[in-house]
Amino acid sequence: MTVIPLAIQKNIDGVRYYQTPQGKLYPSITSVLTKSSDLSGLEIWKERVGSDAAEQIMLEAQINGTLTHKMCEDYLNNKNMEQEYAEIPKSHFEKLKPYLHKINNIRGIEFALFSDEFKIAGTCDCIAEYDGDLSIIDFKTSRSKLVEHYDKVQKYFMQATAYSLMWKERTKIEIDQIVIIGSEENGTVAEFIKIPIDFKEKLIQSIEKFHESKIP
Repeated sequence: MTVIPLAIQKNIDGVRYYQTPQGKLYPSITSVLTKSSDLSGLEIWKERVGSDAAEQIMLEAQINGTLTHKMCEDYLNNKNMEQEYAEIPKSHFEKLKPYLHKINNIRGIEFALFSDEFKIAGTCDCIAEYDGDLSIIDFKTSRSKLVEHYDKVQKYFMQATAYSLMWKERTKIEIDQIVIIGSEENGTVAEFIKIPIDFKEKLIQSIEKFHESKIP
């Protein structure tokens, strides 16, 4: 795997930041993109199901996603999965496994990157060749169907594009494509393969908007 200086994750006032080896603090790309998201639909859903039920559903989804990521990470690292997992994350992993077999020549897993140019940071699920092309690969789990034009999925594309920019800045190596593999609870898997340049302009706009909002 590639060895480069990594950033260290920190939480400040409920926002995830990363401290670079030079001591600079950069917000996570997830926080940046969440800031620019339209959350009106989420608020409507919370009102419909009730705040307590919504919090429980979101917590369970977060746990299932974390456990699924852990299984994928262990599998790619050729580690034995000794602990027992609940049915939902186990089902997600089994559906993702055929796509994990497309991954080869891994450069990094759970790789903490940062960009001095864009003043952002984040942890990428996997940097490797996917069907022979060097890729940023992110694994997602979803209770609902992932549709390409949905705001959530577009944010996934921008997030992966951000990782590609951070990687290039740190290594001078170009990323060929971004790959989002999403396991849906309805039993299907969504595989999106895109070119980073297609999302770079919109990503930069979101980053600039975030940094401008932080100016006193």
